[in-house]
Amino acid sequence: MTGGNTTMTAHSGRPIAPPKRRRSKAVRRLVITLVVLLGLLVAADFGAAAFFEHEVSKRAQQQFDLRDHPDVKVGGFSFLAQAVSGEYDLVTVDAKGVPVNTLRDVEVHADLKGVQAPLSDLVSGSITGVPVREVVGEVRVKAADVSRAMSLNENQVIRSLTDLKIDPVSEKTVATAPADGSETEDESELADAEGSTAGVRLCGTAEIAGKSTELCVFSIISLDERRIAVSPKRMELRNADSDVKLPPTIQQKILPFFTFQLDPGDLPFAVTPTSVKVETGRLSVRGKATDLVLGKS
Repeated sequence: MTGGNTTMTAHSGRPIAPPKRRRSKAVRRLVITLVVLLGLLVAADFGAAAFFEHEVSKRAQQQFDLRDHPDVKVGGFSFLAQAVSGEYDLVTVDAKGVPVNTLRDVEVHADLKGVQAPLSDLVSGSITGVPVREVVGEVRVKAADVSRAMSLNENQVIRSLTDLKIDPVSEKTVATAPADGSETEDESELADAEGSTAGVRLCGTAEIAGKSTELCVFSIISLDERRIAVSPKRMELRNADSDVKLPPTIQQKILPFFTFQLDPGDLPFAVTPTSVKVETGRLSVRGKATDLVLGKS
């Protein structure tokens, strides 16, 4: 044994312990190596995901017949793990500002589940068609486009409506006005879930008899083939002075002017529309299809 050094010599018959400084350097090198490898794996994961998203975006552009590539995102923790298996749990596709007929700002959304793209095809860039187990497609029409459609109405008051707001309400609320003195419930919580019909409240501001008046029409929306049909049932008016109550006979003469249809175009990937939905600020049409091939001619 040497003085001041705890390392045993071979003559003692005991194993010689390695210097602590060398052990510390080895651990540090190992940690650095692991960090570098992890960084490379993350970079490779992001790079591969970006390439895949671009490829799907190109095919989605063809399928949607869009002017620009839509946004594509791959769900799941690790893209490379999914790429090795050749199947991706969820891929979302979003396109905004799509012009359709008289509409100018339609949003297109699709959830692609069970997307199959082998790793070998991904690396070689030879992907020609992407099988998809299930697609849930949706088109959304925002308040600005609904207002634009209403501005084509022959009635001057309806044409002049501004600041249009869209809110979901229950079909029960559409059919029945609240009793005098009763509290108004939170309609967003009572609104009907997605289905073949849904309740909606359309409110706008117009000049009536020289006063700025809020006009709200309670309607039922439904599917008419691929179009959104709006059927008004009752209306409410209010201004700074008070609520204006219109007799049912007067309402029945005015309400037909608020009957109109919106044509948001086909759902993505030729999905058949099956339901409508009202959300704050927009109306939606949804549908689902199975066993499709993205990019197939």
